[in-house]
Amino acid sequence: MVLSEERRQCYQELQQALEQLQRTAAQDNLDLAVLAIEYKKVQQFFGNQIMRADSGELDASETPPEQSYLTEIHKQLRLLGTDVTFLQAAKQPATVEARQTAAIARLNTIIGYCGALLQKKF
Repeated sequence: MVLSEERRQCYQELQQALEQLQRTAAQDNLDLAVLAIEYKKVQQFFGNQIMRADSGELDASETPPEQSYLTEIHKQLRLLGTDVTFLQAAKQPATVEARQTAAIARLNTIIGYCGALLQKKF
C-alpha cells in the first residue's frame, strides 16, 4: 500500500507536532500547562485529521498494516496523556524527572511509528 498524498501530509504534520511536543517536554524549566495544551492539540489533531479519515481513503484490503500502526499510535497517545497527568501531579524533583523521562521515551516511540508509516511501502 502506498499512502495517498493527503494521508502522508497528515502523518507528516502529526510527526512535526509530536517533535514539538517532545522539545517542550525536554525543557529544563518545563511549563506543565504548556505541555498539557500541546498534548491536547496533538491528541485532537490525531482524532480529527487521522482517525476520522474518509473511509474511501483506506482500501479495506490494504488497511491492516496502516491500521496496526494507527492502533499503536492511538494507544501510545492515551498512555502519554496519563504520563502528562502524572507529571503534573509530581511534586518531588526525582519523580518529576522520572515522569519527564517516561513521557519523552513514549514520544520517541510514537514519532518512530509515524516515521515507519511515512517510509513503509505496505
